[in-house]
Amino acid sequence: MKILIASTRELCYFSGSFFLDRIQEGLERAGVEVVRLDFSGNEADFSALEKQLGKTFDAIIDINSQLPYLIDDNGKRILDEIRGPFINYIVDHPLYHHPGLQFPLHNYYAIGIDQHHCQYMREYYPHLKEVRLLPMAGTRAMVVEEFENRIDDILFMGTYLKDDEIEHKIRGLRSQINNAIYDLAEDLSEVWAEDRVPMEQALYRLLTGFCGSENKGEIESYIQDVYELSGFSELMNYLFLVDQRRRNEKRVDVLTGLAKTNTPLTIMGEGWEDAGLDKYQNVVLKPGCTMNHSFEIMANHKKILDVNPLFCCGFHDRVMSALANGCVCISDMSPRFSEELVNGENIFYYKKKNLEDVVFDMEKLSQDRLKEVAENGQAYWQSHCTWEIHVKKLLSFIEEIQKTMK
Repeated sequence: MKILIASTRELCYFSGSFFLDRIQEGLERAGVEVVRLDFSGNEADFSALEKQLGKTFDAIIDINSQLPYLIDDNGKRILDEIRGPFINYIVDHPLYHHPGLQFPLHNYYAIGIDQHHCQYMREYYPHLKEVRLLPMAGTRAMVVEEFENRIDDILFMGTYLKDDEIEHKIRGLRSQINNAIYDLAEDLSEVWAEDRVPMEQALYRLLTGFCGSENKGEIESYIQDVYELSGFSELMNYLFLVDQRRRNEKRVDVLTGLAKTNTPLTIMGEGWEDAGLDKYQNVVLKPGCTMNHSFEIMANHKKILDVNPLFCCGFHDRVMSALANGCVCISDMSPRFSEELVNGENIFYYKKKNLEDVVFDMEKLSQDRLKEVAENGQAYWQSHCTWEIHVKKLLSFIEEIQKTMK
């Protein structure tokens, strides 16, 4: 088997290249020949792709890819000139990647990390031949501290973007889009309510009220007439600014509520000096770090907090890596995702309204019991979410694709 891995877009803290490195290592250990091309600089030179034109691969893989945009000197899509199925690995909500997902390539496939994200791609990008659910694996640090010797505070890792920066982006859009965002943002708040629904479902219900019909064609026409956009998926793409605003609000709300309990809390990531949390004596702010180093930080903490506003039924790699490193993970992910992740046994689930109670109940547990929960979580990772298991599932997907192409 021969696979082309292209890295065309770097993610936060170099996580994109980190994920592709792990996938490449796993594929090569499995005996796969891997051709790797990296183009993720600010002024990427894609000329190296020209050497691949006309060649055949069992798969072409990229994360949040820019490859679908590229055309050759004859005006043809480069991915249609390289023989083999292209797999676009989408690691956040597909609304962010509408421009790259909309191209009807000849052999276009996608992977998502949330069940609703996958369903969204199936519905709004029907040219995708198949969409598979496959969350990223968890990574274990090189050195993992014994549980009883670890730092006892709660660690949150993530970034914060000032609201005025988001507001500046909104005001820079043309008036119809600007109005759409202001019209829809407040009503879409149910997405981040305690029993939230996916953003696309909330938006669809909202639009049915606006245009007085549940007919998909009429809703598409409404969007074209009122917002001067091609349709629902393009409108969703512009609403990434709504997501960014609400994501920040959710994180600040959760962290502020936790800070008020006087629970020792370490927040690691860029931008938090602007969020007002430094006024709490029990809160420590630290700058972000590269993906590689983050696991070493995790492996020296007992408890990891996970906040995921836009994942309604998915599994963030932060959760998997917390489990991999023997941490007690406190997450707002949906319990529906896995019946084997059980509250109080190998993970702790919370909603914003009961996070303080969850943390208080945890503090009443003995260190031996907390360690047992952490060990149970690590056992779940070992049997479900290692990179070896992940690559096996990826290879199985590629083999299924190959069968359909013969």
